Amino acid sequence: MVSAKTEDVVRRATQLYEEKLRDKLERTNMNEFVAIEPDSGEYFFGKTLSEAIQASRSVPPDRLAFAMRVGHSAAIQIGVLNP
Repeated sequence: MVSAKTEDVVRRATQLYEEKLRDKLERTNMNEFVAIEPDSGEYFFGKTLSEAIQASRSVPPDRLAFAMRVGHSAAIQIGVLNP
């Protein structure tokens, strides 16, 4: 079960992505991972999901960030879509 705080971070980070970041990031950083910290609006990139999350912990380390893959509806895919 996801906490209310986590749900709020996901909602606000997703909203920030959709309203302010999508166009810019999909032109310049397609397929990269981004972690969005919704309180400050800062975002951090990585070639992997782990890199983006680690980068987001640098400033400020006590805030939660939501990580996603730029241009995709999910950060990772498990399995084969079309065998």
